[in-house]
Amino acid sequence: MNSSQRLASYLRAKLRVLLVGPPGTGKTARIIEAATDAGFKVVIFRASLAERVDLGGCYVPDIAAGVTRALPLELLQSLRTAKVPTLLFLDDLGQAPMDVQASIMALFDDGALSPFVLIWGATNRPADKAGVSALCEPLRSRFNVAFAVATPTTEAKADGPTILSSWREEVDSWTRWASEQGFAPEIVAWHRSTTGRSLYQWKPSADPALRMADFRSWAVVGRLWEAGLRDFDSVAAAIGKGAAAEFLAFAQLADQLPTPQQVWRDPHGAPVPTDPAAQYLIATMLGRAVEAKFAAALVTYIDRLPRVMGAYCAKDAFSRLGAKLVANSEWQKWWVKNSALFATSTAT
Repeated sequence: MNSSQRLASYLRAKLRVLLVGPPGTGKTARIIEAATDAGFKVVIFRASLAERVDLGGCYVPDIAAGVTRALPLELLQSLRTAKVPTLLFLDDLGQAPMDVQASIMALFDDGALSPFVLIWGATNRPADKAGVSALCEPLRSRFNVAFAVATPTTEAKADGPTILSSWREEVDSWTRWASEQGFAPEIVAWHRSTTGRSLYQWKPSADPALRMADFRSWAVVGRLWEAGLRDFDSVAAAIGKGAAAEFLAFAQLADQLPTPQQVWRDPHGAPVPTDPAAQYLIATMLGRAVEAKFAAALVTYIDRLPRVMGAYCAKDAFSRLGAKLVANSEWQKWWVKNSALFATSTAT
């Protein structure tokens, strides 16, 4: 179960979840994905930009009654009257001023919002230097469960926070997402082959011009690559010079590999790279490029690769083509022969 699936299960159980982690770890993106999977409408409320009036209502004098009434703003009124499952996502919660945090607590009171509305939140930590001073304890305690988002340096400690998913699972989830988004095979294969070594390298810095790799900035690399902006300066401006140099050196391997068309024409004779990094790349390239009519050629070629590489390729191909592959007899034979691999390999 990946992190999005796990979060979707908490949504269906109607539990209030707080995600905590440094910038650029995809907290917002994974919550939106989980809510979509669970059939929830998502309302994002950026707490760091809020004022008390946004949640407490606007005071309007009622001259006839001789009183002042608090009329809810449009967003709050929509949450009070919601008729469909709705996730109110309080983003940047720790950056909200204390008076706003205090006003947010009233949203958790019984009857404050429609019974169809569930509240989740996300925040950075004070140590991240992201403008978080503190998250007041009464507000934090109103969430049912809290998870920390893993980074490459995260260590599970007996007295530490509960980790949403391991770093290995984070890398698997990100590469799956990147493949679904149509990112270049070079990007997906690079993170698979390095177990996400440069997928997240963010750390606090006083220099706003210094770029560091994180989930968001690698998504930018995907867009740069698609636009043909593949020079060092363009990539470094997104993920930093060190990560850019390593990635671009890896991407040059593509020039040394057989093209998918060569593999489809001659799956027995097309060269198989011996370098593991190149094997990750060819497996990802073929999984992204295959069509159902080339299924027989694909399984012939990946049988010549190390089994874990073949599993990566097959998983990518199946996620794209699904039933179109299942209908192919050669694919069926290969799947029966290798099905145990998907229960034990890193590609599952």
